[in-house]
Amino acid sequence: MQIDSTPLDVMVVLDSGVTARADLTIAVDVATRTICAAVLRPVGTKAVDASLLLARMLVPEPMRPGWSASLRMAASRMPHR
Repeated sequence: MQIDSTPLDVMVVLDSGVTARADLTIAVDVATRTICAAVLRPVGTKAVDASLLLARMLVPEPMRPGWSASLRMAASRMPHR
């Protein structure tokens, strides 16, 4: 795994309405060149972004809060009964 953060040459509009540059933090499997997870945030990447990447790599999208229970179980490899 390789984790890297880089500023992008784009401007984004924040929730407050202010425009700012964005940083892209990405985790890549070097052996297969697969993008495992990515985080886009305003400039100023922090250590919490690395922990967010790890959480996104370990928990599939349908298993995250906010998805219906049937979708969460459909993504599980373990029997749910």
